[in-house]
Amino acid sequence: MKWEEVRKMYSEKWILFEALEAHSESGKRVIDDLSVVNVFERGNDALKEYAEKHKKDKNREVYVYSTKNKELCIEERSWIGVRKNG
Repeated sequence: MKWEEVRKMYSEKWILFEALEAHSESGKRVIDDLSVVNVFERGNDALKEYAEKHKKDKNREVYVYSTKNKELCIEERSWIGVRKNG
């Protein structure tokens, strides 16, 4: 599914989605195809479910985004340093 389709189907909502096809370009993650996992009225609820899904499987490329945004713009972040699991 394309972002434009998601915006039409779920106007003014928060979307938890998985990137099915994506690539990196100029420091941004470009999502070519996505699958909607869940739809929310509130961003906090979407972030809670995101945290649960990410904790179970860190290899899945899942995101939370609002359909108020015309463009799907996800900046890539580089993590530098040591992270302690605990």
